[in-house]
Amino acid sequence: MTTTKDTQLSETEALRADLQMTRQHLADTVQELSYQLNFPRRIKESAANAGHRAAEVAGTAGHRAAGVAGTAGQRAKQVPALTRQHPRAVAAIGGAVALGVGAAAWIAGRGK
Repeated sequence: MTTTKDTQLSETEALRADLQMTRQHLADTVQELSYQLNFPRRIKESAANAGHRAAEVAGTAGHRAAGVAGTAGQRAKQVPALTRQHPRAVAAIGGAVALGVGAAAWIAGRGK
């Protein structure tokens, strides 16, 4: 059987707990607002984050470039053998490049 005194204690404890939760919520809100209004700090953090992301992207790009360079180097080593195997194709490609360069020079000369 509960008495009036027990009920009052339970209500008081509930109110104290509610008050504590409200205080904590208010403290969190004030802390978030002060962070939002601290522009210099937020700008520094953004700049630092951007720097870290740029470094990560640069590192990834460097690894990719190294892989591509290695592949290109391997292909470049194969060129002499391929030119011996397909001399007509090489001559045709060389002629097409020479024709393209000549046409570009002619067009550039006409514009002057």
